[in-house]
Amino acid sequence: MKKFLELTYYKNRDFIFPNHLQPTIEKSQVGIQTHYVDLSNSTYGEKVFEQFHKKSDIDLVENLINEHGVFFEKFLSAIFRHRIHPFFIDEENSNYLLNSCKEFYGKVENRNGLIDRVKYDFLKISLIRLKNDVLYKKLQKSELEKSKPRKCAICNNLYHPIKLPDWVYYGSNGNDIICYECPIKKTQNKQEIKILIRELVNALNFIPNADFNPINYNFSSRVKKENWVDVCKIIFQIGVSGNDTLSSESIFKKKFGSWFKALVESNVLPNDILESPRGVRCIAKSGNECNSLDEMFVDNWLFENNIISIKEPLYPSHPVYNKSGRRRADWKVNDYFIEYFGLKGEETYDNKTKEKLLLADSLNLKLISIFPSDLNNISEKLNILTK
Repeated sequence: MKKFLELTYYKNRDFIFPNHLQPTIEKSQVGIQTHYVDLSNSTYGEKVFEQFHKKSDIDLVENLINEHGVFFEKFLSAIFRHRIHPFFIDEENSNYLLNSCKEFYGKVENRNGLIDRVKYDFLKISLIRLKNDVLYKKLQKSELEKSKPRKCAICNNLYHPIKLPDWVYYGSNGNDIICYECPIKKTQNKQEIKILIRELVNALNFIPNADFNPINYNFSSRVKKENWVDVCKIIFQIGVSGNDTLSSESIFKKKFGSWFKALVESNVLPNDILESPRGVRCIAKSGNECNSLDEMFVDNWLFENNIISIKEPLYPSHPVYNKSGRRRADWKVNDYFIEYFGLKGEETYDNKTKEKLLLADSLNLKLISIFPSDLNNISEKLNILTK
């Protein structure tokens, strides 16, 4: 019987507390921690911090430590990356920072490599500058608590949460109540899988994308904490495992031809649905036609909150970013344009996203950008529309 993940390598290593998070770092120490101090104190480090730091970051760090303890850094990194990314869309205005980065490291790297380095450096500079005794004590307490053995809420396996890899903890959205090595007793019966799909959709209260998986953050961040164990039990019964590039899609291709066909055969989709090359074409409660299930989720939220929206409004013309005047947003509510960027990672789509962000910036448009990881907190993201 297979396991969801094979974590033997991680179980056999000890957790090492990150030295750069200690309140003080002795200058006599040599290594990565003193590098971070030198980085923070450099002219380049000052420029990075000044450009991206917010006064509320100390509260952000504390809240993440309260919630995730010693695993907080990946969550902070994701938030910072979303914050930093738009700055580099304008190449002309951002080159000064990349040149400063290049000068500090004395290395020749391409633009994307330098941008990644700046994003990583801002995380470390922020932690060096914001850390204090109170946060350090909270991290120490978290280390002790997560080092205690627990029984997995699914298989009763004894495990230590502290030994979960950070990518598993982050990917599961901090759901460390299961060991992720649960034995998988998967069903081979197509009829049983259809029943399980219906149970899964009922437990989730949304229809997941084809790549759903317990350690896919875009999926796990949408699942309610109280439903996590039940959801994972169903997923394991379906046969989703931590291989096949961590995707559930291959199972449904083998049994049904595709995830979409599995949904149709399981009778979990509304009638007004059509498969399209870029997802699922479907009808929202408002009557609007949407290009994906996630887009329908956003449209339904607007409808259920009595927010009148215009679907696929035209952007204003621009001599560079909207020459034809035919470029459209997903929705418009009063003065706000709203975009759901759900296909991040496709080159053509990413270029269009970049151009839309530049268009909004150039014309000082009010743009609300929604990404898959925002969907679990959609009310918070769109709260400004209810005021």
